[in-house]
Amino acid sequence: MDNGGSVICFRFGSRNITATGAQTDRDHPNVLRLSVHRSALQSVVQILLRWLPSPLRSWIASSFPEWFLPTNIVLKKQKDGWDEEFDTEKATYEKLKCLQGLVIPMYYGQAQHEGTRALVLSDIGGSCMAEPKGAVLREQDVRPLFDHALSALASQGISHDDMKLDNFHLINHSGNKNIMIVDLERINQLPPQKDPTQMVQADVDFLMQAYRDHLECLREDGLLTQ
Repeated sequence: MDNGGSVICFRFGSRNITATGAQTDRDHPNVLRLSVHRSALQSVVQILLRWLPSPLRSWIASSFPEWFLPTNIVLKKQKDGWDEEFDTEKATYEKLKCLQGLVIPMYYGQAQHEGTRALVLSDIGGSCMAEPKGAVLREQDVRPLFDHALSALASQGISHDDMKLDNFHLINHSGNKNIMIVDLERINQLPPQKDPTQMVQADVDFLMQAYRDHLECLREDGLLTQ
């Protein structure tokens, strides 16, 4: 990522962390994409940990994630008055730990920035599907990606309650494309006895129609030729 931007300081666990970055886009001023400044002490801690037994090293890394952050992260600050939504998103990430890094970002923990709570998340990269860079797949290719992502949530008893293309990112890892879901502030808990298949397909149908409309708008604006 581009290392340009402002210097940001936030408190995460036992550390004050300094990073450089800026908000991801003008529509989400509370979401910052950052490049973490690696301190000399952090480097020393990580070198010392290499000498520890693997189980102990893993426990320390999970208990003190502030010492093991990747260079590129996202800091998502709580919006004013959105206490309940922030709590919901934090709890959802904790519940969906098995899906982190697969269909949702990695969640590293809660931080404090300028007196406001914030989530520390992985920078998943890719392109928002509501933007031209995220609208590069044919309809028949994108549908199974939506289905896979939403079915993964449903398998854990969760459905997304904010169905818009902004909350879905197209990721390309070594030629393998998949969709990752962001903004888990609004979710539904599914009844354990209910088969979610029909609900997932209805959500996929809704997103596919939104995707078709988006492609048509891009064609009309001359931003898409396919």
